[in-house]
Amino acid sequence: MSASEAPPAVPATPTVPAASPAAPATRPATLDTARHRAPALDGLRAVAALLVIALHVGIYTGQVASSWLGIGEAGPLGPVISRFTVGVPVFFVLSGLLLYRPYANAARDGRQPPSTGRYLWHRVLRILPVYWVVALVSLVWFGRDTLGELWPALRTFLLLHIYAPEPIPLGITQTWSLATEVAFYVVLPVLALALHPLLRRGRAGTVFGVLAVVELLTLGSLVATHVPSAGAYPLPSLWLPEYAGYFAAGMALAVLAARPDGPPAAVRRLVRRPWWCWGVALLAYVVVSTPVSGSTLRYPTVAEALVEHLLYLVVAVALIAPLALGSGTGGPARLLAGRVPAWLGRVSYGLFLWHMVVVEGWLRITGQRAGSAEFWVLFPVTVLLTVALAGLAHYAIERPVSRLRGRHAAPPATAPAPDPAVRPSAAPGA
Repeated sequence: MSASEAPPAVPATPTVPAASPAAPATRPATLDTARHRAPALDGLRAVAALLVIALHVGIYTGQVASSWLGIGEAGPLGPVISRFTVGVPVFFVLSGLLLYRPYANAARDGRQPPSTGRYLWHRVLRILPVYWVVALVSLVWFGRDTLGELWPALRTFLLLHIYAPEPIPLGITQTWSLATEVAFYVVLPVLALALHPLLRRGRAGTVFGVLAVVELLTLGSLVATHVPSAGAYPLPSLWLPEYAGYFAAGMALAVLAARPDGPPAAVRRLVRRPWWCWGVALLAYVVVSTPVSGSTLRYPTVAEALVEHLLYLVVAVALIAPLALGSGTGGPARLLAGRVPAWLGRVSYGLFLWHMVVVEGWLRITGQRAGSAEFWVLFPVTVLLTVALAGLAHYAIERPVSRLRGRHAAPPATAPAPDPAVRPSAAPGA
């Protein structure tokens, strides 16, 4: 799983709209991620990206068993890192939060929703240029057969590969989650426009009800894709309905953050104790790492898939809520907003895209087979080379391309790196 979920390179000068006359003069301090970059959320993206990299290296070194890829038998590190798939829900919740926040703000301030055309153009500029470079490198190096066929190549470059039964090409197998996140990008303006009049009339409760229905859709999809008659890893298990609940949770956080008087008092009391929230996330992670959510050695049952989804949702929301609904300055936010984690978060899209190219390339160059490499060699090599490639792509591609957004583009913190790279609802992998 990776999405996202959710990031441009060059900050634009924020244009802050006038507050609604009905809004109170003061409100609890909550960082407005629609107008300002959130370094702590950048840092959290970096953590999620590193979890995803560690998971994939764990699979390719035989530490984590993957029934999806048919690789590995759980090694000594398996119990610790096998559920690093949680990085995918973290990215997806962040995407829902950061991409919906401008819509929620517009409704609060009595303005029209953001331009759909501009929003989609920004998404195209954010996602496709670097992805096309990575996809081309992967196909030239690992998948020339795909590159030589028009429709398979076009399907890959348009991120439609999750809708076909053929395997995703090596080097970009993790981009199933990017394709899922792109589907959310397309759906979001439609859903946001439908919710806009409700938020303008102050009917946040109804909006939460709609988002709860989206979560029910995900629960229904999980049941449908995990009943025995569906078989193992059916195509719909990669599609948006399977993960829509994570995006909806992020949208719910955006609604809370955009309230004129700030989040409700009970929520404010919780987010004022960020380490307590993170303790809840850790506890949920410990539970999901037990057999209650199944094993990566086999495809999960319906009950296991539902438990895994709900626990991942708890982990992601408990990690993000104090950063998004609090002041963004205390507790773990101070650590995540440090120069190194914040910078890694800004290049996390590149981390997501390049790391499997590095892993596959290293195995090919060294002549090793998947599942047999040494974790403590491959992991640092992958991190170092991936950071270098991600930084290069950031400054050579992402930043120059971001200038095409225009002078009046939205601030850069309106989208996270999609990312993530492993299937949360079963054994991670392609």
